[in-house]
Amino acid sequence: MSWPEYYEISDQCRTTTIDQGQLMALEKHQIVQCGVNYARQSFTVYRRNPNMHMLLFTCCGEGWLETPVRKWTLESGSVIHVPPGSANGFGITQKEHDADNETLDTENTWDIAWVMLSDNGEWAKTMPNEVTYSKTQCADMLRKTIDCLHQSMSLPYPVGNQLGDNLVEQIRLLVTNRLPTSMPISLQRLEKVFDRAKEQLHRQWSVAELAALHPCSEPHFHRLCQQYYCHSPIAHLTRLRMEYAARLLSATEWPIQHICESSGYPNPANFSTRFKKWSSLTPREFRQRFRY
Repeated sequence: MSWPEYYEISDQCRTTTIDQGQLMALEKHQIVQCGVNYARQSFTVYRRNPNMHMLLFTCCGEGWLETPVRKWTLESGSVIHVPPGSANGFGITQKEHDADNETLDTENTWDIAWVMLSDNGEWAKTMPNEVTYSKTQCADMLRKTIDCLHQSMSLPYPVGNQLGDNLVEQIRLLVTNRLPTSMPISLQRLEKVFDRAKEQLHRQWSVAELAALHPCSEPHFHRLCQQYYCHSPIAHLTRLRMEYAARLLSATEWPIQHICESSGYPNPANFSTRFKKWSSLTPREFRQRFRY
């Protein structure tokens, strides 16, 4: 049986597409198209003989991609590359659950950023000749970049063109550097926990709350912090708070009381004691010495 060629997209799906006809900067980097798709309910596409490289970055939810020989599950934080000439089909994962002996559809979601590359020029030399699937840290950033690129097209000349050139270059960099670093997966996940904590350093985080973000048990979270940071979770959080406070002391004129509270220390005396232990200077002395 021949490979099918069709698509089925529900009315709940939203798609943004940008091509070379809309933006000349894409042609400069041999990017044929790029876009973002917010798939809901149902979304299925089959292609028999595509003539360009396709990259699908999964930002949220779950999808799948299949070829005549294999099928992949596309998880959040992943990228899959399909070379030209490779028959493929892809779509949103249909999730169901059974309640009271009735099968009910849950909300199916799959948010992807996608890029189509020419099979000529630099990409012909650097892209693989087979389907490749990998984890990536670039998916959500690529989605945001394409969204920004789409918005920049409505701005007047010359700012719209200048932003467009820079954003297309950023897309090229994200595609080129899409593969994960050599950093262990466990450390990547640990870093994400503390990246999340840094967004709310004023909050009184507990080890249980941090471990839940991983997610893992408190003892295991302690072991991970000792393994990678050589100190406890709270000690690492304290270091992040002190580094944040030091930046504010150097770069702003904020009152020290404000910096205390923003760093998670409602009591200025406790903050000063902790900061002096960390830097060997009081907050006031640190500001005087290192002010920008």
